[in-house]
Amino acid sequence: MKKCFDKEYDVVLSFAGEDRKYVERTASFLRKSGVKVFYDMYEDVNLWGKDLYQHLDDVYQNKGKYAVVFISEAYGKKLWTNHELKSAQARAFTESEEYILPAKFDDTEIPGIRKTTAYVSLRELTPLQFAKKIIKKLGDIEPENFLPDNIVYVRQIIKEINPEIEDETIDSHVSHVFSKLKKTTDREKHFLSIIVMYACRHDITQDLHEDITLIERVSGFNRQEILEILKSLTNLGFEYKITKSIHGCKEDGNEQEYELLSVNLISRHPEIEYDNLTIFLSLMYFGAMSGKCESCSIKTLTRLDFSDLKDNVDKDELEAILSYIPEDDEEDGEDDIVENNNS
Repeated sequence: MKKCFDKEYDVVLSFAGEDRKYVERTASFLRKSGVKVFYDMYEDVNLWGKDLYQHLDDVYQNKGKYAVVFISEAYGKKLWTNHELKSAQARAFTESEEYILPAKFDDTEIPGIRKTTAYVSLRELTPLQFAKKIIKKLGDIEPENFLPDNIVYVRQIIKEINPEIEDETIDSHVSHVFSKLKKTTDREKHFLSIIVMYACRHDITQDLHEDITLIERVSGFNRQEILEILKSLTNLGFEYKITKSIHGCKEDGNEQEYELLSVNLISRHPEIEYDNLTIFLSLMYFGAMSGKCESCSIKTLTRLDFSDLKDNVDKDELEAILSYIPEDDEEDGEDDIVENNNS
């Protein structure tokens, strides 16, 4: 049975201060892998001013999918580790499946953890090796607000477009976009996932555009709701406009007028080289959606889970994305502007 995904943390770590060096390296690798981990040094501001006795009882009893207990001689002598373990044991007592995952630095026995409970020996495991075991135990995880250190997917495509650009520049621009996305509401995240998924991708270096009627249909938002969302996004650097366009043949009698919604993302930051960040936003979303169905894509993007950006881009996908970018500037005809956020 899979652990439920409604916990604040994938794992909570309980350890003695004497073992912090090993635990910190384990926590660091878990965090970089997208695991939501409770490690006290990551929570210093959050813990500030709280009643730690009550708060930690809640954390170790209710907040994690698993509690990893680092057992050592020092662990058995500490008051706080005793408190954490009792909280974890209270949770384990009420569940029919394992919750406490013991890991031993030595042969110390801890009251409350049965001798028959399977444990992992840390004597010959590096922190990285142990972290990988924890990840394997977790199975499917759903990272939230996660951007990997190595964004291979975006780098590969941007370098195809501009071979002169440095990795550091790409990374800083992607991080800047990610920082803006983290400030969006769930409603705004859902809308952005729809606009990237369904918009015409012709020249994604400039904007994302599509008939606003189609966006209404696939998003579930009516026109007024879409405009409200767009206006709320403007303070994060998103710009939009709605223009009247005509397609079809007048002579054949199938000429129709429609309203084209165009959305782009502007940096508004002096240290960001590219003023228009739409290409970076688009590629982050394409990478997160790659290989997923529509439903999973929307869930992934609503969580801001960009863990798949660490993977290489498929050759066919690369060619498809590059085809969205015209080789020469194309002049479009003048359209009547209905509304925009710069009016």
